[in-house]
Amino acid sequence: MEIFKICAVGIITAFCILILKEAKPEAGVLVGIAGGIIILLMLVGYFTEIFSVIRTIAERAHIPTNILTLIIKIVGVGYIAELSAGIIEEAGSKALAEKVILGGRIIIAVLSLPIIMSLFNIIGELLTSV
Repeated sequence: MEIFKICAVGIITAFCILILKEAKPEAGVLVGIAGGIIILLMLVGYFTEIFSVIRTIAERAHIPTNILTLIIKIVGVGYIAELSAGIIEEAGSKALAEKVILGGRIIIAVLSLPIIMSLFNIIGELLTSV
């Protein structure tokens, strides 16, 4: 199972970080980033499968492609901001990590505006047709 490989990479990376933190803390951060990248690369196949299923569902539900693209971007921004903030916090800058999270939330809010406007238009059309 793939989860065992992912956990093994995570545990090995964590032990390497612990060992390196005493001698060279900056090397520990780099090893942590490398371990995270390896895990993400192991998940690429799953991401493509997820996007394929989402696209199929959207086609069957007649959801416009631009809305689907926005939703995928919103989810991506959330994951990237969270991952980056985790790395930054591990490097010792909690305040900067919080600002990255705030930036991600603001970008998500802006990306959500067209979807919110579409919902208001649909609600308005439903109310005027009654």
